[in-house]
Amino acid sequence: MPQRDVMDVVEGFCASHAVWALHRLGVLPRLETTTEVRCLAEEFALDEQILSAVLDYIHQTTGLLDREGHGYRLAPDCRPYHRVAFHLEKFLGAYGATVVRTGDILQNPGTGPALRDFDALARAFAYLQPRSPSLTAQVLRAWDVDSLLDLGCGAATLLIELALANPQFRGWGADAGERMVRVADGHIRRAGLSDRLSVVHADVRALGDLTTLPAPEDVQALYGRSILNEFFADGGKAAVSVLTGLKARLPGRLLFLEDYYGRLTHDRPADGAHGHALAQDLTQVLSGQGLPPPDLSSWARVYQAADCTLVKAYEGDNDGVAWFIHVVAL
Repeated sequence: MPQRDVMDVVEGFCASHAVWALHRLGVLPRLETTTEVRCLAEEFALDEQILSAVLDYIHQTTGLLDREGHGYRLAPDCRPYHRVAFHLEKFLGAYGATVVRTGDILQNPGTGPALRDFDALARAFAYLQPRSPSLTAQVLRAWDVDSLLDLGCGAATLLIELALANPQFRGWGADAGERMVRVADGHIRRAGLSDRLSVVHADVRALGDLTTLPAPEDVQALYGRSILNEFFADGGKAAVSVLTGLKARLPGRLLFLEDYYGRLTHDRPADGAHGHALAQDLTQVLSGQGLPPPDLSSWARVYQAADCTLVKAYEGDNDGVAWFIHVVAL
């Protein structure tokens, strides 16, 4: 990673707060097309002089905005805006408070988990517009998966994609965020798939207590995206416990785990392309989730500790993250 000096740090602080403010005010989404500062100030009831300075600062210090005459427009890489909005809502919205209160968390780590904003996380994932067919769906179809329990299902995007492509597909989702479940329910209804898909509000650690989930014989496989990385604050004991619980509930099933390899403190320095992973690692630590293992062999030891078997690994590098899909036999 490039080393930044103190003024880079100051600049990043100022730019992040300016960008976040304009995102929440609705100004940045408005800049899909070139708009003059005067018009923006009138539309959003903002001080024109201050707005002009804030926009110019963002333009001069980031790659988010292009200046065109007396107006501004999102840079080509930032259009359409949904991808930018996802990262802002996730890192500045959902986890921003944990970073701001790093000092408090250092003195009292137990304060970190409560600072996560799950509503902002739901907003972030609502912005996602994954490509179809997604790589995950392709992998699941390659394994002939016709019924799936999606752990941490988010907005039910994957379940909907699979159901639309396969009239025989049945799917169930579980998510710990109440707002996320409402978002998922709405997406399922609008897709006309309520007869084949359903979502419940549930924590992956308490699935054994639920009576609303399908019978084990109806579930062919399980899937979890960014679900297990939450359980490494204790060195991985909680992650092993989650896997053990899933194995007890659905023995012999295949679990498709989509996650990422951690970077911080693992003696595997990230290069300039892995800034996303470093930011994810930091927010994981501050919010009490811990750091996920850094490589395939380390993850395989976690599976082995839960008496599960790594069957196959798909790996890639994209958007600043070394990611994987592990196929694990419970």
